[in-house]
Amino acid sequence: MTSPTAPPDPADDDMSRASGWDALLDDLFGLNVRALNTMRAILVSPRPVFEAAREMDWSGRYTPSIRLVFTLIAAMVFLRFLWGGEGSALHEMTRQGFESEGAILGSGVDQFTSDYLSIWLVLFPFAYFLVHAPIAFMLQIWGKGTPATVRFRLYFAALLPGLLLGLLTTVAIPFMNVAAFEAVLVPALALTALIYAATVFRGLPVEIMAGRRMWRGALFGGIAVCADLLIAISTFVVGYAWLYERGPV
Repeated sequence: MTSPTAPPDPADDDMSRASGWDALLDDLFGLNVRALNTMRAILVSPRPVFEAAREMDWSGRYTPSIRLVFTLIAAMVFLRFLWGGEGSALHEMTRQGFESEGAILGSGVDQFTSDYLSIWLVLFPFAYFLVHAPIAFMLQIWGKGTPATVRFRLYFAALLPGLLLGLLTTVAIPFMNVAAFEAVLVPALALTALIYAATVFRGLPVEIMAGRRMWRGALFGGIAVCADLLIAISTFVVGYAWLYERGPV
């Protein structure tokens, strides 16, 4: 005779466990506690995240890096009304660039600029992945014997702090005029490279000597920033060419 199943212990209810609260927050706000913990860890102490990247399930503690990368990119796209709206520093700087190049004349320049920024939103996520992904597989700075799939995870994990800086910059754009925005572009790029380098330096295994971690971090910072510049240039060229040849979107 089968014994009746014992009623569940109220303490075991999903909503009383950390994972249950994680799911509830995700339902309510699209906010994932594990993702936030991963971002905090990659900023404060990236080495445990780098170590977890070598485990199949990220040690059950961290959100996969590629997922977080596209979450941050999605946040940038969502905030377009802040950084890309008419009157914003980026919109005005882009508009002035089109005017100086003679891309379009008269009253159509505002529409041309808005259409270009709309196309940029579509192109940027694809360009970001297409440029960074091959580098992620090829770059071998993570330690001898690191397989390609792990290199991919580590590379995108190291990009996260720089992407977060980019997201914070978009939030600050509404408070800048064109001159101020232009003035911070180069320092922001240099700071991004430094953040990339520092993340790799602090995240590599302690068994790797500090000098080697330093040059590997510097190499990563230089390569990642060059890739970011390539993304910016390629999206500009494609977006400009599309509008110039096809007209408004």
